[in-house]
Amino acid sequence: MRTKSSSRRGILPVPPDPAGPAEPFEDSAIGGLADAWRALDAGDAQKARNIGQSALIAAKARADLHGEAMALTCLAHADRIDSRLRRAGETSRRAAQVFQRLGDVEGEAGALTTLAHVAVLLGRNDEAVEAAILCVRLCDPDTPTPQAVLAYNGLGIAYGWSGNFERANAALALAIEIAGLCDPPVSAYQPLLNQAWIEASRLAEERYEKGEIGSLEPLARLIDDCRALEGEGAGATVMPGLMPAALTVSLALGALLAAWRRDTAEARREAELAVRSLGGIVTWLDAVVHWVLAELAWLQSDWKSAEIALREMKELGLAVEHEQLACMAHLLLIQVFEQQGKFPAAQQEQRALRSRERRMRSDSVSSREAVVKWQLGARQSEAHLQRALVESKQFERWSFEDPLTGIANRRYFEQELSERLARSASDGRPLTVAMIDLDHFKAVNDTYTHQVGDSVLSALAGVMARTVRQGDLPARLAGDEFVVLFHDADTEVAAEICERIRAAIAAFDWSAIAPGLQASVSIGIATAIEGDTVGTLLHRSDQSMYTVKASAFRSSY
Repeated sequence: MRTKSSSRRGILPVPPDPAGPAEPFEDSAIGGLADAWRALDAGDAQKARNIGQSALIAAKARADLHGEAMALTCLAHADRIDSRLRRAGETSRRAAQVFQRLGDVEGEAGALTTLAHVAVLLGRNDEAVEAAILCVRLCDPDTPTPQAVLAYNGLGIAYGWSGNFERANAALALAIEIAGLCDPPVSAYQPLLNQAWIEASRLAEERYEKGEIGSLEPLARLIDDCRALEGEGAGATVMPGLMPAALTVSLALGALLAAWRRDTAEARREAELAVRSLGGIVTWLDAVVHWVLAELAWLQSDWKSAEIALREMKELGLAVEHEQLACMAHLLLIQVFEQQGKFPAAQQEQRALRSRERRMRSDSVSSREAVVKWQLGARQSEAHLQRALVESKQFERWSFEDPLTGIANRRYFEQELSERLARSASDGRPLTVAMIDLDHFKAVNDTYTHQVGDSVLSALAGVMARTVRQGDLPARLAGDEFVVLFHDADTEVAAEICERIRAAIAAFDWSAIAPGLQASVSIGIATAIEGDTVGTLLHRSDQSMYTVKASAFRSSY
C-alpha cells in the first residue's frame, strides 16, 4: 500500500560527498544498471526499478545468469527503499541463490545484506540474523571493504531489532572500525546512525520494563557524532538511495532525545523538521515520525493525541509491511494506557501485541520453507556444499536452541509442531500443547534486576526439561512465554504432566537465586483438532492460559 500525501514539502538536501556516491557492483553492471543505482541516490526508486526490470528481462533473454543476479540485487534494493519489504525479501533471496550458484561471493554477500535487513523488519528475526552472519562470513577477514562495512552494519541491525542490543552495538562498532580502515576510507555515518537508533529503541523498551527512561548521555553522544558528520558533508551512506531516509531518522532521533529531556521547544522544532523531511510516498519513515509526535504529546500529557499518533504509527507500519514498528507502536500504547491508569486497555493491547508476535513467528516458519529450497539449490555447487558442511555444525546449535535457557527456541518448536500436526492428521494420534507463562515476571525484573529475571527463566526451563517425559518438547517462545509439545498425549495426560510441572516449580528453591524470591506459572492446554495449524493451536492454548491467569487473579481478591 502506497499513498500520496498532500502535506509533504520535499526532501532535505543531501550533504555533498566529495568522493561521490558509492555504486555497488558497478564494475560488472549490465546495461543501464549503473544508471539505476544513480537514480536510487537521486531518490527516484521507481526509475531505478524500471531500469532494473528492463535489465532483468534482457539478461534472461540471453541466458546471462550473472546479469540476472545483478538486476535482481538492484530491484531488491529499490523495493527496500520503497518499503515493499516482502517483495524485496523474495527478490534478494533469488539474487543470493543465483550468485551462490555462480560462486560469486561478493555478489552473494550484497544480496544477503538486503535480505537480512528486510527480514528483520518483517519480524523474521531468525532468518535475518542467519543471513547477516552468513554475509559476514563471506567477507574477506583480512581486507577491509565497503561490503564488510555493510555486512557488519546489517548484522547490527538484525541483532538490534531482535532485542540483543549488546551484540548489535558490537557489530556496529566493528562496522565503524572497518569503515576507517578502508582505502579510501568509507563514511561511518550509516552504522553510527544505526547505533543511535538502537540506543533509542533500547531506552523505549527500558521505560516499558522499568517505568522510566535511563541515562540519555550515550544517545546524546551518538546523535552529536552523526550531526558532526552531517555538518562536515561526510554523512554519506554506503548504499545508494538511503541518505534522505537517514536524515529523517537523524531528525526523529533528535526529537526523541529532546522529548525525553523534557525540552518541549527543541522537541517540537526537530519534530517539525522531521515531518518536512518526508517525501511524497508513504514509507516506514512516516511511522517513525508518528512515534516522535506521540512522544511530543506524551511530554505535554496530551494523552488523546499520543494515542491517536501511536494508532496511526501502528497502521502505517502495517501498511508498509514494517512489522517491527507495528510491534513498537503496541508497546508504546501499553505505556500510554498505563500512564493514564487505563489498565484494561493496556492488557488488551498486550494481548494484541502477543497475537501479532505469534503471526510474525508463523510467517517466519513459512519463510523458512523458501530458505530450505534455496539451500537445496546451493547443493548444485560442490564448492558451496563443502562450505555448508563445514559451517553447518556451527550454525545448528544457534539455529534451534534458545541462547539463554538452552532449551529449544521458537523456530525449532514451530517447525516440530508443524511436522507433528501433519503426522497427527494422518495417524490419528493425539497432539497437545501447553502454554506456560510466568506470573508477575515484570515485577521480578523491577524488584530483583534483569539478571535475576534471566536466572529465573533459566531455572524454569531446567525444571520443565527435567519434568516432562522423553519425547516431549519444552521450548521458550519469547520473554517469559514457554510452551511444551506433548508426544502422543491427550488432554488428560497432558494435564497430569502440567500439574507435575506446576508442583516442581512451586517446590523449587527460588530463594537460592535471590532472598525472598517466589515464582509461579499459569498453564493453558489445547489439543489439536481437525484443520488446526501452528497458529490456531497456539492461539487456543494461549487463550486457555489467559483464562487460567484471569481466574487466579480473581480468586486472589
